[in-house]
Amino acid sequence: MANHQQILIDAVNKAIVGGMNARQIATASGVDNSVLSRFLNGKQDIKAGDYFSILDALPESQRLSALTQLGASKVSVVQLIESAGEEEIDAVLLTIGRKWKESKENTAISLKYDTSLDSAIAV
Repeated sequence: MANHQQILIDAVNKAIVGGMNARQIATASGVDNSVLSRFLNGKQDIKAGDYFSILDALPESQRLSALTQLGASKVSVVQLIESAGEEEIDAVLLTIGRKWKESKENTAISLKYDTSLDSAIAV
């Protein structure tokens, strides 16, 4: 499990990849840009208040993902998928496909199964 510093660093980096920059995050959070920079570079930890101010300044998907990793939030499956990376989404889709294939083999479910969907499912 990642520690709290790495969880926030990862969330900030994802926000930066998504189009924000560190100065915007620092300004929106009310944390000095140099404090954020030193934290992101692993040179100093930050106060709890600054930690959550930075977290609150991030886009919702990064904030929810970080809070979930910290064990501070419950999120729906949809929210998890929305915040997932491409590799995680690929894994989810493959799992759904496998489960769907297994459910076809269940006679109670297979009576409702429309075989025209087979061409759309490549598992």
